[in-house]
Amino acid sequence: MAETNSLQDPLLLLLVERKALTAEQAQQVLDEHQQGGRPVRTLVIDMGMIEEDPLIQHIAEFLGTEVINLPATDIPPDVIRSVPASVARMYNVVPVEVGGTTVRLATSNLVNPQVSDELMFVLTSDVTFVLAREEDIKNCINQFYGDESNAVSEMLSTLEAEIGEAGDRLGGAAEGDEKSIEEAAGSTPVIKFVNLVMYQAINDKASDIHFEPFEKEFKIRYRVDGALYEMTPPPKRLGAPIISRVKVMAGLNIAERRIPQDGRIQITIGGRVIDLRVSTLPTQFGESVVLRVLDRSVVSLALENLGIPDDVFDSFTMDVEKPNGIIIVTGPTGSGKTTTLYSALRRINTVDRKLLTAEEPVEYDIEGIIQVPISEVSGNTFPLVLRAFMRQDPDVMMVGEIRDLETAQIAIQASLTGHLVFSTLHTNDAAGAVTRLIDMDVEPYLISSTLEAVVGQRLVRVICEACKTAVDPDEESLRLLGLNARDVEGRKFYRGSGCPKCSEKGYKGRKGIYEYLSMSNPVRELIDQRQPTLVIREKAIQLGMRTLREDGIRNILDGYTTVDEVIKYT
Repeated sequence: MAETNSLQDPLLLLLVERKALTAEQAQQVLDEHQQGGRPVRTLVIDMGMIEEDPLIQHIAEFLGTEVINLPATDIPPDVIRSVPASVARMYNVVPVEVGGTTVRLATSNLVNPQVSDELMFVLTSDVTFVLAREEDIKNCINQFYGDESNAVSEMLSTLEAEIGEAGDRLGGAAEGDEKSIEEAAGSTPVIKFVNLVMYQAINDKASDIHFEPFEKEFKIRYRVDGALYEMTPPPKRLGAPIISRVKVMAGLNIAERRIPQDGRIQITIGGRVIDLRVSTLPTQFGESVVLRVLDRSVVSLALENLGIPDDVFDSFTMDVEKPNGIIIVTGPTGSGKTTTLYSALRRINTVDRKLLTAEEPVEYDIEGIIQVPISEVSGNTFPLVLRAFMRQDPDVMMVGEIRDLETAQIAIQASLTGHLVFSTLHTNDAAGAVTRLIDMDVEPYLISSTLEAVVGQRLVRVICEACKTAVDPDEESLRLLGLNARDVEGRKFYRGSGCPKCSEKGYKGRKGIYEYLSMSNPVRELIDQRQPTLVIREKAIQLGMRTLREDGIRNILDGYTTVDEVIKYT
């Protein structure tokens, strides 16, 4: 039994206990789930370990219920109306029967007690479950509640009446004592609205959700592919209850509105478990709250899936397999540095290596890696944790960011004593990392003897495939890129004209562009001589380094992105 308990997933535990999977098969599924973030239910079917019909039969027997043929089930309109569209989509359920104070819901997955309790509260009814095929659930949701594209506006209009009726009372309560605030945050209209916001943002693959109070309005914006978009705002009077609801979900003190707070939320949306990192900030007109969305089904923690050019990939994978040295990833905030480092750690995360990370905060939990959150407030600083790391007998260490001389010195000492160290720096390019370390008063000979490689990276938006259009490059675009007509040899450039699939933006998704500074002997000599960034950069280019701009141009010519994106980020 100890073997199955280590699986840490209720569905896998169930399937192993019922002998539908072996413990080894379940572990394979769990490893794949942790790497790519795809739901366990999807993986066991796609990996050919069990078919869907036997799977839902096992779940139904465990829950003491039955499997139904959903398309053949006659569901009256009043039953459909008993569950709002937002709830049906968020929890991936379809109402099939209403009797007294109980709603019977069709689901395709194992329902955990937390989700069951949430549904009971939001629907103000007891709930029971039957099982149905996942495709049938999705088809019925679209049939009964309209297409996905119209869902949000329909949900908002449905909630408007409830919010309008309760708004004044809730708005007044939010200015009152702690008990009144808690009651307002726990009211059904506010819970439904916050769930709706999270559902829409996560469904649109947002990386951040912003709740922002202003003097005369309360804005909600979310960031998709690096750009911010505004949602339909709720009434201003509901700002405080909405903020309080988010704080309740994150386990924060809702009565404390004078100092910043940090927390985490874990929610299930459409069968996917999503982690949200919550940060509150007191402002002139109330608290501003930002939720960082950590969705592994969007971010793949595998080097092979990051789109790194083949030559850089080969060099990088060779360097991360080295027994000691320092590897640094550079770029501004939001350029994907942490994802690159996590992917590198996953590649070398084997049973014969001990890996430790110090992060502020820990973004993704990775099985087999000991991850330590840094907190300046509690005194758990990078230098303090790194010194403790040295007594933990690690093979590989990751430092979230090298910010000062003390952190840099400990990282270098760790490298000199046979450890491999990963970290990040906020510099404009790969060569700039060397100068930044020297500016911290690190001795050049220590840098040249420990640094193995520096990766510079940016994230550029990818042209939407559905509306990609070929265009002839104009002279201004070529000039900005430092090219001429002969360089592109009549090749086309591309742009997105805008379509429903990309919400008329012309872009869908992002990919990395990279430059890779490998520490060759000529580069080490320049570091020892304290040469400036420009000289180191020029030598690296002579030795074959492709710059961020050059990699960006390669992506333009390959039809992945546009001139505007490359100019903006390089």
